[in-house]
Amino acid sequence: MHASPRDETTVPSGTDSGRPTPARADGNAIPAAPPRAEAALHHLLEQQERERQLVAYEIHDGLAQYVAGALMHLQASLGDTIAPPTRQRIEEAIRLLRVAAAESRRLIGSLRPPALEEQGLVEAISALVAEARADGPAVEFSHSISGDAIPSPVGGAIYRITQEALANARRHARARHVRVALEPVPGGIRLCIRDDGSGFDPATVPRDRFGLEGIRHRARLLGAEPRIESGPGRGTSVEIDFPVTR
Repeated sequence: MHASPRDETTVPSGTDSGRPTPARADGNAIPAAPPRAEAALHHLLEQQERERQLVAYEIHDGLAQYVAGALMHLQASLGDTIAPPTRQRIEEAIRLLRVAAAESRRLIGSLRPPALEEQGLVEAISALVAEARADGPAVEFSHSISGDAIPSPVGGAIYRITQEALANARRHARARHVRVALEPVPGGIRLCIRDDGSGFDPATVPRDRFGLEGIRHRARLLGAEPRIESGPGRGTSVEIDFPVTR
C-alpha cells in the first residue's frame, strides 16, 4: 500500500468496562472522548455517509440518465443508411458511452454500497474482495464475526478503510497477495489488512499523504488508533481495534 508514515507504535490497553482503549508504546493511554464528543463524532460519520448517498443519487438521476439517453439515440441511428466512416464514428461514440455508463455504476456502488446497506458488513467486504480479485492481486478474506451485530458507524468505517487499503495495494504497492481479516477482540472488533507489496519508508513519505491519513482520520473518529507497519520490500500491515458497545 502507498501511504503516509505511521505514528508511534500503539498497543491496545484494557479498561474497567472491557472496552479497548488505544495506548501508545510508552504505555500511556490516549484519553477517551467525552460522551458528548463521541456522540458528535458518530453523528459526523453518519452525516458523511448521507452526503455520499446524496451524491450517488445525483449521479444516478442526472449524469447516468443523460448517458443512457445519448446511448439509446446513437444505437437507434445505426439503423439508418449511413456512410461507413460515419458509422465507425457512431460505433466508437457508443463504445465510449458504454464505458461512461459502467464507470457511473461503479461510482454509485462505491459511494452507496448496496451490499453494506442490504446484507451487512461481511457481505459488503466480500463484494469488495471479489472486485479487487477481478483486476488485481489474490485477496483472502476471513472473519469470525456476525456482520449484523456491528453498529452502523463502525461498519461504515471498516468498509471505507478496507476499500482504501485494497485500492492502495492494487494501484501503488503492486501487491500479489492481500489478506483481510475481521475478528472479535475484548470490547470491540479488529480489522487487519496485510499485503506483500513494495511497501514504503515511513521516514520519506509526507504526512499529508491522503491514503493513510484518511484511514487514520476515520479510525480516530471512532476512538481507534491504527497500527501501521511497512518498509521497502516488506509489504504493509494495517491493524485497527474498533471499540464496539454491545
